[in-house]
Amino acid sequence: MADQVTETRIRTPEPVSPGPESQPPSTPRSHSQPPTFPSHPHSNSTPASKLKAALSSAFRTASNVEARRRLIVESDVPKMISEIPLQDYFDRILPPLPNKLKDKIGNVEQRLKTKGTIQRDRWEAFQVDPSLDKDDEATVFHRLTDIYDDVVNAARQIDSSLQPTFGLVVNGKNPMYSDRGVSSRPDAFLRLYPKSESQPSRVLRSNTSGKKTQKLENGKYFVYDIAVPQQFKLNDGATETDDDVAKLVYDMAQVLALDPCRRFTLGATIENRTTRLWFLSRATLLKTKPFDFMKDRHQLIHYFLSLAFSSPVDMGWDPTMTFSHNNQRKRQQYKIEVGGQSFTTLEVLSDASADSPLGRATRVWKVKDAGGGIRVLKDVWLESDRMGEHEIQDAILKDVEKYDQANNVKFRTALEKRMLTPLAHCKVPVNREPDDTTVVMLRGYDWANASPPVPLLMDRAQPKSEAQSMGLSMPGDRDSPHLITSSKPDGSHNAAEAESFNEDIEQAKLTNVAKRKARDFSRHRRYHYRIVFEQCATAIYDERSMDNVIRALVEVIRGLLILQLVNWVHRDISGGNIYWFAGSQMGLLGDFEYASRLEDARRHNVRTGTPFFMAAEAITNSYLFSSSSLDLSEDSVQVQPQEIDLDEARTKVSTPTSESSVPGTATLQFSHNPLHDLESVWWIFLYVLLFNDDQRSCARDAQARQDKMNELFHGQLEASSRLSFFKNAGLMRQAGECLSRSFAPAIQILIEMAALLNAAYEKSEKRLPREIDRQFFNIHLKFLKPMLSEDNVNPLSEITLVPVKENAKRTKPSPPDGPEPSAECIRTSSDICT
Repeated sequence: MADQVTETRIRTPEPVSPGPESQPPSTPRSHSQPPTFPSHPHSNSTPASKLKAALSSAFRTASNVEARRRLIVESDVPKMISEIPLQDYFDRILPPLPNKLKDKIGNVEQRLKTKGTIQRDRWEAFQVDPSLDKDDEATVFHRLTDIYDDVVNAARQIDSSLQPTFGLVVNGKNPMYSDRGVSSRPDAFLRLYPKSESQPSRVLRSNTSGKKTQKLENGKYFVYDIAVPQQFKLNDGATETDDDVAKLVYDMAQVLALDPCRRFTLGATIENRTTRLWFLSRATLLKTKPFDFMKDRHQLIHYFLSLAFSSPVDMGWDPTMTFSHNNQRKRQQYKIEVGGQSFTTLEVLSDASADSPLGRATRVWKVKDAGGGIRVLKDVWLESDRMGEHEIQDAILKDVEKYDQANNVKFRTALEKRMLTPLAHCKVPVNREPDDTTVVMLRGYDWANASPPVPLLMDRAQPKSEAQSMGLSMPGDRDSPHLITSSKPDGSHNAAEAESFNEDIEQAKLTNVAKRKARDFSRHRRYHYRIVFEQCATAIYDERSMDNVIRALVEVIRGLLILQLVNWVHRDISGGNIYWFAGSQMGLLGDFEYASRLEDARRHNVRTGTPFFMAAEAITNSYLFSSSSLDLSEDSVQVQPQEIDLDEARTKVSTPTSESSVPGTATLQFSHNPLHDLESVWWIFLYVLLFNDDQRSCARDAQARQDKMNELFHGQLEASSRLSFFKNAGLMRQAGECLSRSFAPAIQILIEMAALLNAAYEKSEKRLPREIDRQFFNIHLKFLKPMLSEDNVNPLSEITLVPVKENAKRTKPSPPDGPEPSAECIRTSSDICT
């Protein structure tokens, strides 16, 4: 499949919530102050892709639950899902019945008849169907609690040692609460009883001592103790059904998003008598074929018994992560096990990726280890065919070690100094088995072949334009993979089928090929992975010293040179995975999840990156350069031994001279190469300049700067404006004229680096479409020179960066020859963040 279909994994930048609760980027760093941005319309969608709405700024800043629900249902879940047989759900998904109740469903039902819970072939609590009842919806379906309690009591009559762990709450008036405030308002849910010792209750407390308090505070139910959200309607028309589905999907997504201890969640909908059971994990959204809860009483009894006496683990809780305490800001903190070690969270560095129900759901915390050391812990749901980050780093270092032995150098040590250091890692176990969205959660169930996909909603309106505005995306989270099939090797025609199935097509028009692709994607499994890094470093766009920013970029470029020497590419360079580590005074490179060998990058052709920092060719998935005016001869890129000085190492670069098209094809298929990694570094440096000011001086034209931000950092997978800017030194100088005057040397650095990189692109692609000349990838040392020039760097070394405010205020440009604005001006009248 990889040879025929181009998979695209686009990492959407993380949103920033308004005010002091803003979430920082999902990367290790020493503090949590996020960059801020101008507010303006932004499209998360292009003809080539559909970026996750939950990762746009529009999601957490949406004014109400309805707006956030619409974003999730319209953009972040499949339009077609599998509808599985009810018995399969009972056998493979529902928590198993206690041993003492197996084969006793009939006994329980008989006891209910004797008690009068069942009369005249229906539930006594429902004398008429809900659609015919004159009471309101909440009153009608509250009667389910009587049935639930009677079922539990009948089971305990069979065996008094049985103790329920969950109780049914039907109360559509009270929303679920979390430490982020109000979330959604399910009509019903199961509530974990406080006495459960297998997973202690983790309610929001008013103190930080961890002392137990009353579970229900002022009528509030907390998501940490809620399972199986449910939605009800008195009638079973298409409109009512779709409303229930949309609300339930959002409710389940909120359970996963707000409670990091949750691996999956169950759900249920009832319209009149029509009942469906649901399942949501980070890989799968499923529903059952409908059943009639009034007539099919055996199934409802079985369902209630399985839920009431289940363990929290079987209901989706993570046994390796437990509540620890509330910090001074009343934020939940946890104890997390990783590879036999225990870590206590101190603060969230990123969790916006978890807002989207399907995907990697990356969460990053600053943590404390058993010895008091401050570390960074990353928790992620990886695709089953992806290596863990520590494995990828090990593979890179082994290749470097082979290179060292062949060339009598010590590049491995040099690269290790420029990488985040894994301290602990594991595939998260559940009942001594690595957690897996298929093998463990679904007990190996091959649900994708159980039935053809059906529409999520019965009465779907025409989807909105692919160019609809979602608000400005923020460059923090690098983890929102979307698979996008491409019908041409160069990616010139893409159809977003995969995770969100955004093709504008009805079920009746789906071809067999589309159905097969839908199933192939849906069967993609994920496993739960954690890694702890030794360094708690500062992401580059959070660093406030211009000198440290430049030094970090220099060291990262040197690290990328070593990757190039052993034919590896990073493929996900962004402002969130380049760090400055004060401890070693070194720039560090992290997030190697998508790193690959050059030949693998071509074969699998998986497009990755954060749109803010992706190379233009990576965005378009095609080669864009053809001719060069800069003299970049073959001799000029042949690196001599004396040119490489990475502390301990000196050697000669050796790279294959060309890369040819696949036999039998006329055009070389596009693939990520080292020049694209370098271009991402270039965009990061430009980002730092546009989104910050010198603390000593205002921008000369705040409106022009904001316009340039909007033009170049819109977060779309569209490259025309960025490519024009990247190729034009005049446009770079023009952009520099609106920034702080002290940034002028930095603009010169960008101009020189862009000229070299443009020339390298053009020379390497001169032989297209048949082959690409890889010897022109060897430009790292020349690429570094503008950043090592004392004339360029010395004037920048004393600059303290201050981030631009969101909704940047317009300021009057400084007079061309006038004095620099005073510090007082900066604090009171400009768009400077203080």
